[in-house]
Amino acid sequence: MRTVRRFLLLHVLSAIGVVTFAFLALLFFIDMLNDLSNLGKPGFSLSGTLLHVALSMPSRAYEVLPIATLVGGVFALSSLAASSEFTILRMSGLSPRAALLLLLQLAAALVITLFLLGEWLAPAAGQLAAQMKADGGTGIGTQLASGVWLRNDSDRSGNQTVNIQGINPQGDLTEVRIYVLNAQAQITAELHALSGQYEGDGTWMLHTVTRIDLPLETGAALRVSQLPDYRWQTSLSPSVLGVLLLSPDKMSAIDLWRYIQHLRVNHQAAERYEIQLWKKLFYPFSAVVMLLLALPFAYLHTRSKGVSGKVLAGIVLGIAFILLNTLFSSLGILGTWPPAITAAMPMLLFGGLGLIVFAWQVRFR
Repeated sequence: MRTVRRFLLLHVLSAIGVVTFAFLALLFFIDMLNDLSNLGKPGFSLSGTLLHVALSMPSRAYEVLPIATLVGGVFALSSLAASSEFTILRMSGLSPRAALLLLLQLAAALVITLFLLGEWLAPAAGQLAAQMKADGGTGIGTQLASGVWLRNDSDRSGNQTVNIQGINPQGDLTEVRIYVLNAQAQITAELHALSGQYEGDGTWMLHTVTRIDLPLETGAALRVSQLPDYRWQTSLSPSVLGVLLLSPDKMSAIDLWRYIQHLRVNHQAAERYEIQLWKKLFYPFSAVVMLLLALPFAYLHTRSKGVSGKVLAGIVLGIAFILLNTLFSSLGILGTWPPAITAAMPMLLFGGLGLIVFAWQVRFR
């Protein structure tokens, strides 16, 4: 029985590995073509482009591994069924329950792999790639040419709107503008600092600061003062600012949690990030769902010419899962659904579908 289990596991795992490699190779080629258009611009080189694309591969692997698990699992199990090898495995003692438990063991290993990719490797590589992009002259890594705009609403600093043009790899700020607002949302002062370093406990030391106090009365004069240093109290920390180099879907769960706390402190809407946090927590378990969807294909007795059709069906199922996941995320934001339910619903639906089809295949086919 051990030989049967090893044979099935290696067959499925090797198919998943080949499909994952093929997907990553295709995405690497596409990303290279997109980035090669920047060659010739200041700060861009062929070696830098190769490194930037290579650093994006952990994030790409995190995205495609569940779909590769489905496609590779369908291909491996369909091939075994088409060649009657799976029938031989069943005659050798591989019951439906044993096959299910065996694939769940493989799914557990894939869940751990996805967790390590999503929480450690992909965010670290993504931040490094974003910092490289920023150093290449494309700003802070955001799509806004004006930098990043944030709200800082605390008891110590009052209501502020903050614009940050750049963050270096050490977490220091460059070109910081702080707009101080009163209770009527009127700008009462503007501070412009050339740089800033974090001192800890919510305190930043801003350097070479120009402060402009705006009069609220008509005809009053502006007051301009030059400050060599200015101590700025805020809930923003380098860890919070660092995650802004990434889009929410590329943040780790701990970074998302930190940023959600910052948004709540500043009385800002955090539903989008809460849904993304729960999706990040549930996403590794999508490998379980994909193998549950792939297992029924082992019990379809068709010849080899039907394998390609099954693989196509697997690809369609994978695309449907992605679309449903995106749809529920949007519906969760619009309908203010509980974030945990919004993130878990697609996996519950597809996982339940896989179990129902598997039970039907075993019972009636």
